[in-house]
Amino acid sequence: MNEENNWEELIERHLRGELDEAEKERLAELFDSNAAARQEFVEHVQWDTEMSETLRESDAAIYEADDFLAERSDDRKRSSGMTFLQFSLAATAVVIVVLSARLIYERSQTGSRIAENLKSTQRQISNVSIARITGLSGSLIWTGDRGQIVRDITVGTDVAGGTIEGLAPDSWFELQFHDGSTVMISGTSMLTFADVGQKQLRLREGRLSANVVPQREDKPMLIHTRSALLKVLGTQFDVEADHTSTVLNVSEGKVRLRRLSDGSEVDVPANHLVVAEDERDLTPELVPDSVHHWKSHLHHGPGGYGKWLPSTARRSASQKATPFVPSENPKLTLYLLSIPVSRSDSSPVVVQPNSRFVVRGRLKKQASVHFGIGMRHVNGEFAGKFRGDLGNRQPISEVDSEGRFEAVYRLGDFTLDPCVRDRKDDLAGRPDRLVLNDVWAFTHANGPSGLEVTEIELIPPVRHTPRDDAASEVNLKHNDTESER
Repeated sequence: MNEENNWEELIERHLRGELDEAEKERLAELFDSNAAARQEFVEHVQWDTEMSETLRESDAAIYEADDFLAERSDDRKRSSGMTFLQFSLAATAVVIVVLSARLIYERSQTGSRIAENLKSTQRQISNVSIARITGLSGSLIWTGDRGQIVRDITVGTDVAGGTIEGLAPDSWFELQFHDGSTVMISGTSMLTFADVGQKQLRLREGRLSANVVPQREDKPMLIHTRSALLKVLGTQFDVEADHTSTVLNVSEGKVRLRRLSDGSEVDVPANHLVVAEDERDLTPELVPDSVHHWKSHLHHGPGGYGKWLPSTARRSASQKATPFVPSENPKLTLYLLSIPVSRSDSSPVVVQPNSRFVVRGRLKKQASVHFGIGMRHVNGEFAGKFRGDLGNRQPISEVDSEGRFEAVYRLGDFTLDPCVRDRKDDLAGRPDRLVLNDVWAFTHANGPSGLEVTEIELIPPVRHTPRDDAASEVNLKHNDTESER
């Protein structure tokens, strides 16, 4: 199959709604680079539209043909020379004449309308706007409400609904509806939204934070996940969803949650969370007190970005970095992984000043392991992304005879990630005393490094109690006495 036939088939399948996500991305790349493909797409859309309109408008001609047959039926009985086939052919001719005249007229206008339709297709992302993009970073793909694929979306763009997908741990997207309600996704998340008199969102996977202004009681904001339905009248909350469960954490107001598997419903008040999962008690619990020490638990199963490897008799479970090509730098290949932190009924992890992160894992060859963290405020709002390897250049991690390494990142070295620096005035300047949301690591020098992370640990600073200070004073006096002797 030559290239032209290939993209014609892609366009036809796209119009039928048959493309998967990889094919949609390939079609978007094709539209970016191939003007002929863009024009072919517009002509396909125009042809489909014209044919639909023509068939609808030709109904009258068909009815006229039916009347024509009915009126002539008596004549047919009296005329031996006119057969039923001839009447049918005559009626068909009437329909063909109408269709042909319509198509000839419309085709005569094609040249002047192609450019207009192409511009219209490119503007569809902002037609009948229901919200505005107020923040974004990282690799994102937007599929508009009419199926168009857009990758060069920008802050300030008006949108009419659609699906936004974060492709990497550093992806972040914020949307503001015209009533002032805001929603935000971060990391590898996928969100679809619409507003036809009532806001409807579908979080297929990932994390969403929202600050919703009061809604009409009969038209609450609805948020769908695979396992739950949330009804929101006005509140502040965050929700995390995967294939089997939904975790709702309410900061202000109240949210009603219905578990889809059995229809059970519960109202979740402020400072409470609930987990919608099969065979689990659907009772809101008070958000537990925060903690300052945290360890990843990769043996619990997959999660985050990368390939999860279960434990074996010789090796502990790990998260393996997988290739990732940033859309803004297609010549660069990162080997990237991420691990979520705060989830389910675990306590929020608040990072204290002077803490440090220790990353343990395996490498097939020595490499610099770059490390970053995603943070949020206590109320769930996005606070920023920070890198621990920018202020002081991260040294190459050396490996032992079994390929194991350990790298340390001190909180004082963390700076705002370049991907969000354009919004530094709106974000936290430091990660201190914020809630840890996720962590990620990557390498990118000279091909794959075989990066696997077996454990990431957040170690808080050592706290000195009055008893410790008294003991230190006794030790100092003891040392002074020994010196005098």
